[in-house]
Order: sequence, then C-alpha cells, then structure tokens
Amino acid sequence: MSKVGVMWYLYLGYILAQSYAVVEKLIVSNITPLAMFFSVLVFFIWSTFPVAGYLLAKICRAPANLNSKMLLACGFGLGFVENILFHFNVLTYGQETLGTFIVFCLSFLLAYISYYKPLQPV
Repeated sequence: MSKVGVMWYLYLGYILAQSYAVVEKLIVSNITPLAMFFSVLVFFIWSTFPVAGYLLAKICRAPANLNSKMLLACGFGLGFVENILFHFNVLTYGQETLGTFIVFCLSFLLAYISYYKPLQPV
C-alpha cells in the first residue's frame, strides 16, 4: 500500500477522536449553515497536519509496518491524547499550535514502531 494510503487510517482515527469536540461546538454555536460548512472544511484540512508526521517519517524510510487496524487505533489515541492535554490544562486554549506540534511529533515517532510477528519454527 502507498505511503499516503496507509496514513489515511491514522487520519481517520484522529478525526474520530476529534469529531466529538467539533460537533459539540457546532451544535452549541449559533452560526449560519455556510459558516458551519466552512468550519467543518477547515477542520478536515487542519487535521491533516498532526498526522502528517507519520507521512514525513515514511518518506524518510521509517520501518513501520503497522496494519490498518493498529493505525486506526493509534490515530484515535493521538486525538485522545491531544484532547487530554487541553482537558487537564496541560495546554491552554491559546496553545492549539503546540498541541498540533506534539501530535505531529508523536505520529512521526509512531512510524518508527514496528510490529513484527514472532519467528515461527520451521
């Protein structure tokens, strides 16, 4: 599978973890449908940056061979970690860029994790 094709599972997991906060904000806010559409579009575009670290590592020939289910779970975990950083006030709501950078670095490191099956005796 291509480098970008593999990243989609990580991206989808990240989107799943982040979507609760976005949906909650859209429901509570009193904005026009066009503004909601633009907000969702910006959300999908901006969400590519944190998981782009994985793509960068794969371009740098990282040896990761995680399957799609593991990448989906890891993407969900990365999004959850970012939410926790704000929930427990490790980061304030003015530091969204720092949260994005932290998840970018974690996804870069994720590409260097390999899941190898144990050797089978012959």
